Amino acid sequence: MGEANELTLSIEDDRNTNEEWFGSILKAKLPPSCTTQINKVPIILKEHKDDEKYYVPKVVSLGPYHHGRSTLESVQDFKPLFTNKLVKGNHESLNSLYNKLAEMVQTLKGYYNNEVDRFSDDEFTRMMLLDGCFILYFIEYIFLNNEVDSVGLKSHQIMFVQQDMFLLENQIPYPVLTEVMKFVPDEMWDSKIQRFVDDNILATERRRRGSWKTSHKPVANHPIPSSINHLLELLQTRLTKEKSLGSRANDRYTFRNVNELIEVGIRFKPSKIRSLAHIDFFKHGFCANLELPPITVDDATKPTLLNLIAYEMCSSDTNASWVTSYICLLDSLIDHYEDVKVLRKAGIIDNRLGSDKQVALLFNELGTDLVPNSFAYSDARFAIQKHYESKRNTWASQLKHEYIKSPWAFVALLVGVVGLFLSGVQAYFSVWSKPSVCDGLCQALKTNHHL
Repeated sequence: MGEANELTLSIEDDRNTNEEWFGSILKAKLPPSCTTQINKVPIILKEHKDDEKYYVPKVVSLGPYHHGRSTLESVQDFKPLFTNKLVKGNHESLNSLYNKLAEMVQTLKGYYNNEVDRFSDDEFTRMMLLDGCFILYFIEYIFLNNEVDSVGLKSHQIMFVQQDMFLLENQIPYPVLTEVMKFVPDEMWDSKIQRFVDDNILATERRRRGSWKTSHKPVANHPIPSSINHLLELLQTRLTKEKSLGSRANDRYTFRNVNELIEVGIRFKPSKIRSLAHIDFFKHGFCANLELPPITVDDATKPTLLNLIAYEMCSSDTNASWVTSYICLLDSLIDHYEDVKVLRKAGIIDNRLGSDKQVALLFNELGTDLVPNSFAYSDARFAIQKHYESKRNTWASQLKHEYIKSPWAFVALLVGVVGLFLSGVQAYFSVWSKPSVCDGLCQALKTNHHL
């Protein structure tokens, strides 16, 4: 009897447990949106052990995720100095800025995950103040005014500081920068920040990585959108302007690489629009031009691209994966170093990394396991595929390649065509020309004299 009661109680417990489980399912909701958060790099990207180092700052921590790392202490000591210089030693400005950020502390903490709980409100406010002032001082006095010798940072540290500012896990909320700017009045702050960000855009004409003396052209002072959450997002936004979302998706493409497209008469040109989200295909008779945005490839390219990919993976915007789609496009066009060589000579790839083989390997590695936006560049891809499948274009391109490339082969072809034309003319007049008086005389002589 006791065993039966125990069995009944066990069944009741299971039933209650199931009811709780069913209730949790019926109450399930979508997780909170991460559009206003500063995320950590997705685990799936960190599974590649060799790439993990590209998500970690080399010289300076910004924000809470890497705060306190012993390897970053040398530059950490410069933050109070930069803050003092930025506010020009004004105690009142410093106190007012702290109070304003303290009022926003809960909102600012909301940009991060629960790892920020280890910081008190005071610690977090101080961190935001020092990091915000450090960023703006670096942009104003080191990047733009080239005051390198007066700050004490070494040249290699300066180069890595700029790179560290565009790591996903090394961001601070943009409203912090907005508040700091209010205490350091300057009508051109938006323009200066845009110039700084544009220097890191991979599609600029030339990037002077070896020189810190600014030679940038003036940028129109367009306000930075209030929706921007951090500098990396601003970089992605400016990098992918002039979007060219196609109308087709999941079309089948059989062309494989740059050299295959050259064989069917497609030539590569640098795009006039400096945006990774915009490519154009123009057809000219049997030939065509594919315009791609130029990209500089150097030591900073891989970490920048990896962190942009990580940002796009965390974005709730389904159409935000333009950098990812561009990398997938280059991966599909580049199989060997010969493909890189063609793009380099065309002015599309500015190779400052080393050999063309290294560049090919870079994009092949970056493109592994990435999923592009299925509509990205789809119209251009469709036009390329249509041109690629045309037998007429293939024949015309091969003819041009075989004969026009060599001057002597072209001369031989021209002589042959002229000879064939003259032979045709001779045959025509032999058959269709009207008989003349001379023809009758010649025929009579042949008949009478047995000629």
